[in-house]
Amino acid sequence: MNRKFTILYVDDENANLNAFRNTFRREYNILTAETAEQGLLLLQKENVDLILSDQRMPGMSGVEFFKRAIETHPEPNRILITAYTDFDAIESAINEAAIFKYVKKPWDPDTFKEVIDKALELYDLRRRNAELTRSLKAKNKELEIANLELMESDQLKYDFLKIISHEIRTPLNGLKGATQLFKASIEKSPPPESAGLFKLLDASAQRLEQFLLLAERITNLKARRYPLDKKPARLAKLAKDAAGELRDAFAQNRQTVLFDTDDSHLVEADAPIFSICIREILHNATRHSPIGSAVTIRSIQEGDQIVLEIKDQGKGFPERVLKNIFKVFVREDDDTDRRLGLNLALTKLVMDLHGGKAEAYNHSDGGALVRLSLPKVRAAESAEAIA
Repeated sequence: MNRKFTILYVDDENANLNAFRNTFRREYNILTAETAEQGLLLLQKENVDLILSDQRMPGMSGVEFFKRAIETHPEPNRILITAYTDFDAIESAINEAAIFKYVKKPWDPDTFKEVIDKALELYDLRRRNAELTRSLKAKNKELEIANLELMESDQLKYDFLKIISHEIRTPLNGLKGATQLFKASIEKSPPPESAGLFKLLDASAQRLEQFLLLAERITNLKARRYPLDKKPARLAKLAKDAAGELRDAFAQNRQTVLFDTDDSHLVEADAPIFSICIREILHNATRHSPIGSAVTIRSIQEGDQIVLEIKDQGKGFPERVLKNIFKVFVREDDDTDRRLGLNLALTKLVMDLHGGKAEAYNHSDGGALVRLSLPKVRAAESAEAIA
C-alpha cells in the first residue's frame, strides 16, 4: 500500500476515539465521529477507505449505521468494535452489514493494526481491479470502434476497387478486341512498322489485364469475399501444372525448369487459388533470371509442414526490399522493371488464409529463394488427394 488511507471511526465514547487517533495517526488519516449521524455526514464529505464503528451507541447501533453506510458507500470495508459478547449483534453484522471483521474491546494495537491493514489491502485490491476493469472496458470499446472503422475502411476500399475494376475492364475489353482485329487485318500483308506496334499493344493489354486480376484477387481475399475450398492436393502436380502454364515464357528466355518434388507430398489447399501463387512466383523467376538459366522447384518435408521451394539464378532481391517484400504496393528496386509487387502480396494473403507461411531469401550461391509452407495432410486423408 503506497498511499496513506483514510479511516472513519464512529464511537460515542470520546476516550476511545482519542486512543485510536493517538495510536494510529502516523499510519493513517483518522476521521472520528461521536454519533452515527455525524459519521454519515463525514462519509458524504470525505473519501473514506475503511469504516470502524462501535456497536453499542445511543440512537443508532453500529450494525444499523453500517447498513445505512452501505447504501451510499458500499466499497469501503467495515469493522465492528464491541465490548460485549453479543453474538446476535455479530451475526446481524455479518449477515446484514457485511462486516469484514469484528474486534473486541479493549483492543491490542498490534493485533488491531493487522486487522486494519488486511481490510485496507483487500479494499485497495478491489479498487485497483475495478479501475483495471473500467480501463479494459474503455479500451475494448475503443478497439471495437477502431475495428468498426477499419471494417468500414476496408469496405470502402473494396467498393472503390470494384468500381475501378468495372471502369477499367470495359475499355480493356475494347482494347483487346481492337488489338485482335488489328492483328487479323495485317496478317496477310503486314506493313513493316505494324509488327512492333501490334506487339506493344498486345503486351500492354495483357499486362493491364494481369494487374487488374491481381488487384481484384487481393481485394477479395482481404475482404474475405473469396471462400477457400481446401482439399488434399498433390503439391508436385500443382507445381508442374503452374510451370506448364508459363512454358512459352521459359522457352522465350531459353530457361529450364528443374523439378525435385515428391509426389507423396500432400497439402490441404484451395488448388486453383494456391496455384496462382506458384505461377506468380515462377513468373517473377523467369522475368528476373538470365537467359539460358534454370529455375529449380523442390518440395521437402519439415516436421508437420510441406515446403515448396522455388529458386532462380538471378540477382536476388535487393536487401532493402526483402523486409517489405510481401506487402502491398512495395516496388521492386529494378531499373528495368518497377512494376508493383502485387503478386507477392497476393501470395502472402493466400498463405495466411491457408494457415501457412511465405518466406523470401537470397540464396547463398546467388539468386532468389521463395518458400511456401503448408501443413501436411495426414495419412488418413491421403486417399482423398486431388490436384
